[in-house]
Amino acid sequence: MNAAQKRAMQYGNLINNTVNTIQEEQDKLNPEFEKIRGALDRSKVDQLDSVEYTRIQKNFTDGTKKYQETLAKLEKGKAPARLMGTHITLVSAFRKYVEACAEMTESIGDDKNIDRHKFDESEKGQDEAMDKFSKLIQKLTNLA
Repeated sequence: MNAAQKRAMQYGNLINNTVNTIQEEQDKLNPEFEKIRGALDRSKVDQLDSVEYTRIQKNFTDGTKKYQETLAKLEKGKAPARLMGTHITLVSAFRKYVEACAEMTESIGDDKNIDRHKFDESEKGQDEAMDKFSKLIQKLTNLA
């Protein structure tokens, strides 16, 4: 295997690991997001169980940290030359996603105090960034 093939294989592994980590975190956090979203939509945040609310806060914090670690690995990744432009755009889209996740985590305050505007805006930001990220992953898959 020559150097270019080795780099392409390492980059492919990085992309696969990134996508898998994102999927795992989303699978863990989505049910908790749905609980918060439902409570906000029905104006029943105060009725959430206090222990569960604290656990959700912690899990969002842990998930955001995991996303930040994944972003750091992606930023250090060495894409093959022909994929460099797409890689840079991919990193940018994922960075925006991670920033929106951090904002959502920050919006979930202590004592069942949620900054609804910040929560809603971060949800919108996550959706937009992940949509772009997914399209770029598809583009990389088609180019590879």
